[in-house]
Amino acid sequence: MAARLQVLAKPGEILVSERVRLSVVAHPLITFRSLGRPALKNVMEPIEVFSVDQSGAQTERPIVILRNAPPPAPEPARQPSVAVLALSNLSGDPSNDHLCEGIVEDVIANLSRFRNLLVVARHSAFLFSLKTLSAREIGARLGVRYLLGGSMRRAGKRLRIAVELTDAELEGVLWSDRFEVGIDELFEVQDEIAGAVASRLAVQIDFAQQKQESQYPRDMRAYGLVLRGQQLLLRFSKEANTHARLLFDEAIENAPNYGRAYSGLSRTHNLDWRYSWSSAPDASLETAVDLARKAILHDQLDARGFAELGFAKLYQKRHDESLAEYKRAVALNPNDADILAEHADSLVYAGQPRQAIDLLDRAMRLNPYYPDWYLWYLADAHNAMGSSADVIDAVHRMQNPDEGRRLLAANFAHLGLMDQAHAAAREVMRLHPGFTISRWRHRPPYRNSAILERYVEGLRKAGLPD
Repeated sequence: MAARLQVLAKPGEILVSERVRLSVVAHPLITFRSLGRPALKNVMEPIEVFSVDQSGAQTERPIVILRNAPPPAPEPARQPSVAVLALSNLSGDPSNDHLCEGIVEDVIANLSRFRNLLVVARHSAFLFSLKTLSAREIGARLGVRYLLGGSMRRAGKRLRIAVELTDAELEGVLWSDRFEVGIDELFEVQDEIAGAVASRLAVQIDFAQQKQESQYPRDMRAYGLVLRGQQLLLRFSKEANTHARLLFDEAIENAPNYGRAYSGLSRTHNLDWRYSWSSAPDASLETAVDLARKAILHDQLDARGFAELGFAKLYQKRHDESLAEYKRAVALNPNDADILAEHADSLVYAGQPRQAIDLLDRAMRLNPYYPDWYLWYLADAHNAMGSSADVIDAVHRMQNPDEGRRLLAANFAHLGLMDQAHAAAREVMRLHPGFTISRWRHRPPYRNSAILERYVEGLRKAGLPD
């Protein structure tokens, strides 16, 4: 990849891939400017390329600006706490990266079921490696006492997985093991690793019965397709969403009872509705609900199915039903930071923004290097409470504030800062050339119409078209 990027770079210019950009948590003097997804020799899937500006000067309209400082180090957890780091891929084949990530993600999900164990979310844990930082430093940055790391080597259908549990504070290994299994035995190994970690941290093993009933796919191809589809969903583009849908459809063809595939497919239809990518938006939203129900039908112990149903019902403005589904999801997996953040957004629209802020605080503790959409939901909560200054502060903390431009325009206007409000409104129109208030106002599912009307009033003051 470095050789391909070098060909594109001008003399003295530094180009990096999307993966490198995401690996840099924060630096006060570095700005990244997107160059799009140029064609690269022998690289089949388009890769977003970024130019690195080390001058510290802001570009006129940067695509991504990293936060001026990393999130403050979390306070040490009172209960046992662990971060599961990404497995090192020793196979020499990049196509196995998805499998490494999938193994760890499932171990995290299993550990997250323990209410008295704090498990850091994968978004934050995957930013660190014991190859580059000491266990003590990683533990301090993530606010955890224990780290689980390891490696995977694949030879055909055989996997060799090595793991070790480290006390980050004392920098001593508490437990290590090696597993050499066929790929079809992978899920039993994931459960065994999670159980071993929990027992060594003196956490009660309370999901032994659940793991027997949870539906893993028998077809490993379906598992790989779902992992790839989940990565594509994070791009929030029409093309990536369409590609992800094809992968989830193929996964279901290979494993018709795989609940997680239906959950992913549900999200693609919800995004079609949310971003107006669908020619029949109401039908897309109804399809999202139906697919989430199928996810639950095929796996009643997977929290993601209930979360997807709560997500879809929220945008149908069925607030009580949405909150009930999220409560079921949290009961199954109380430490899934993304589910907690989405539950918080459902609370905002249901008229409970203060409770939403408390829940977002917990999600950010579990995922200290949280993605932008956590801050977007936080801004939504402050907007519902009429706290314009807090809305602006939350949006300005986003690495890429594009999705928060509407909130900025309305709340600058409410504060009488009209120059800033008009500038934010111009950015809204640049990002969404066909934007009109009358069309947009049907999207936010507020139960309290007064909050929506205040929001709309701010958008009008900022100069956005009716």
